[in-house]
Amino acid sequence: MTTSNGRFLHTDHPPPPTPPVLPPWLASFSSTQTIRPPSVNLSLSPWSQPDAIPDNGSHSSISTFACHGFNPLVGENPLLSELMECCKELEEGQQSWVAHKKEAEWRLKRVELQLESEKARRRKEKMEDIEAKVRALREEQRACLDRIEAEYREQLAGLRREAEAKEHKLAEQWAAKHSRLTKFLKRMGT
Repeated sequence: MTTSNGRFLHTDHPPPPTPPVLPPWLASFSSTQTIRPPSVNLSLSPWSQPDAIPDNGSHSSISTFACHGFNPLVGENPLLSELMECCKELEEGQQSWVAHKKEAEWRLKRVELQLESEKARRRKEKMEDIEAKVRALREEQRACLDRIEAEYREQLAGLRREAEAKEHKLAEQWAAKHSRLTKFLKRMGT
């Protein structure tokens, strides 16, 4: 006996078997054909990235039912049960991949910041090292110029002493000649 909404009332007789409700993509198969479970190929190749698949929400309806525990057909159809399990595993894999990707991006950003910091520190050290070398070269240049100036003054002082000695000697020679000439003139005058 049925009610107006098509449900069976509990009576002494068991309900007649209901035909399994199949999704539209499986309904096209006849019951005589062999139905194989869909194959799911997971790959890590760069051309099959999940970002390349547009997310229009169509794949999440099955997993949404599975996540909330609402699945009226699981006990009746093992193929649908396997499909639900594959979808669940795929979604978990995608969530794991997204979490891993976020963590990898965070680590990469952190490494980039550390490298930038290290680069700035090394650049600063190199600039300080070069400035120290430039200061040392300028001090060495100043010391070298001071030595050259001291040598020049010493040579100039030596030349002046020699000139003064020669002049003094010539003055003595001239004085001696002058005194001889004066003595000679005095003798001639007497």
